[in-house]
Amino acid sequence: MTREELISYLTSRKKYLETIILSCQKKLEKAPEGHILASRCHGRTQYYFYNNYKEKRTYLSDILLAGRLISRDYHLKLLPSAENELRAITRFLNGISAAPIEEIYQRIPAVKRELIEPLCVDDETFAQQWASEKYTALDMQTGEEYTSNDSRHYRSKSELLIANALNDAGVPFRYECQLNLKGYGTVYPDFTVLNKRTRQVFYHEHLGMMEDSNYVFKNLQKINAYQKNGIMQGKQLILTYESENVRFDLNVINRIIEEFYL
Repeated sequence: MTREELISYLTSRKKYLETIILSCQKKLEKAPEGHILASRCHGRTQYYFYNNYKEKRTYLSDILLAGRLISRDYHLKLLPSAENELRAITRFLNGISAAPIEEIYQRIPAVKRELIEPLCVDDETFAQQWASEKYTALDMQTGEEYTSNDSRHYRSKSELLIANALNDAGVPFRYECQLNLKGYGTVYPDFTVLNKRTRQVFYHEHLGMMEDSNYVFKNLQKINAYQKNGIMQGKQLILTYESENVRFDLNVINRIIEEFYL
């Protein structure tokens, strides 16, 4: 959860708690005094009324009154709990800095920043650093590649289209970056993608020859290996498909970018 998402959630939670507290207060104003002890005897529930624990309990046959008294006890427990949570959230929201600490580094003059090793950076700087890191990629034979709009090379036209879509959306990624899967070995996901906002890394595999049974079998093994390593399909592992009869759909890629990568 990002800082903005946390603030948004807590603000929404604060309003919800305020509504609950107001509702509890109104119900308690109209609630009758007293408490109920409930027990089950011979398959039937029996209710006993009392004002305090030292007082003798009296059998109560009025189910509606019993329900109102039991509800009163519930609201008496709910109210202080909701009030405590509201106070904690209010203190947090009042105390949190208007500007995130990640922005402090960027506010320092550039000539001074050169001598600082920041402990935390803003999302854009983090993404730039991530994108500039060197990584081990799969070798590519000259002549088999397709060139993208940022002059990088890809093995297939579909991968080229995915790369262009990521570039157009401003999404950082690595092509065929080495990844070791325990119990399986080294793999090279087609795209290792960074969500700048959440800083979460995704592995995007485009399976482009689904008509080939050997290809399918091989990739099913790899997908299982991903998931055995905690990289779950639909969460960190994103899969797209293509075959001779099912054509590549750029609209699907754009939906994935919006849903996961932005």
